[in-house]
Amino acid sequence: MVHVLVVDDERDFADLLAERLRTRGMEVHTAYSGQEALDLVRALAPEVVVLDITMPGMSGLETLDAVKAEKPSPEVILLTADSTLNTAVAGMKGGARDYLTKPMDIETLVAAIGEAEGRRMESLSRQRMAETAKLAALGELATGVAHEINNPLQVVLNEVGWIEELLLEAKLEESAQSEIMASLELVRSQAGRCKGITSKLLTLRCALDKRGATTCLPDLIQTLLKARHERITALGVRIEENWSQELSGLQVPASEWEQVLANVIDNALDALEAVQSAGAKITKELVLGLRGNIAEGEMEVAVQDSGCGIEEHLLTRIFEPFFSTKEVGKGIGLGLAICHGIIEAMRGSISVRSTPGHGSTFTIKVPMAVHAHNEHNGPEEPASAKEE
Repeated sequence: MVHVLVVDDERDFADLLAERLRTRGMEVHTAYSGQEALDLVRALAPEVVVLDITMPGMSGLETLDAVKAEKPSPEVILLTADSTLNTAVAGMKGGARDYLTKPMDIETLVAAIGEAEGRRMESLSRQRMAETAKLAALGELATGVAHEINNPLQVVLNEVGWIEELLLEAKLEESAQSEIMASLELVRSQAGRCKGITSKLLTLRCALDKRGATTCLPDLIQTLLKARHERITALGVRIEENWSQELSGLQVPASEWEQVLANVIDNALDALEAVQSAGAKITKELVLGLRGNIAEGEMEVAVQDSGCGIEEHLLTRIFEPFFSTKEVGKGIGLGLAICHGIIEAMRGSISVRSTPGHGSTFTIKVPMAVHAHNEHNGPEEPASAKEE
């Protein structure tokens, strides 16, 4: 369903046009001024804006400039009653995709909206391809770097163990020995932290294990929620779940889906915790919603929270490796990049819709064909059981 915003200072015209578009299966909102249109673009992120050029106050061309400055910016179709089309041409130079003269045939407008949406989808497809190529190249680089770092880290850890053994044999003052042992423990701790980072780097270049253990998503979710029970209870989060019967019977790779859902759920809890930390500034119920279904050959899983939300200018970057909105030391910015890599390896997609102050929804879509081989197979049986 295409999400359209109709902008025209003539209310009757805008309302009638919106209603005619709704009867053709579109989701339509209306605005009657340039400023109202800009506010709705920021709040609703429409895919196509049908914009009248001649408006009082903020003109159509000024509105066009402001709309195209938004990220992500929608496709814009201009409406003009100017027979010379001078302003329409100026609008096309400003980034509009098409223009129509009033009065126009409704089917002509519908066709123009369809073409604009098609161009938008093509542009998004090119962006995804470029992003996938960039992540693949980074994954190759990260894998090599991780291996090179892991080798000297292992030497450091071995030497720490060797020094500890020597200290136990040496006759040193208790205070001196205690200080040295504390320093060695710090070295071991920081080396372990580095190994944790490199292990995550290795997962950026994801290869699915088709012979690994399998599970169904509702059971996996219960395991993940149980592991986080104390935190969920402390925050006072209400859990909402809605799983289709078909999805409950589908077997999926346990390891890959555990990594993806654990990262997304932890991020949701972080967002809910940020709301709670605001104290008296924000009073709202903290909700974590989990749902999934199968439709049109795809399995879809969504994780929704009523947390702090994500600023719109950050939405295009959250899947980038090492990008994090958390404080230094609370996250290294690899969780969502790993999720992106795993889902891409499944030939699927992961996307997010978010409104600051109202929460976020992460949606994962994966073709059913990817998991078809697991549909009737759980974890492998022992050889003895198969022989029987």
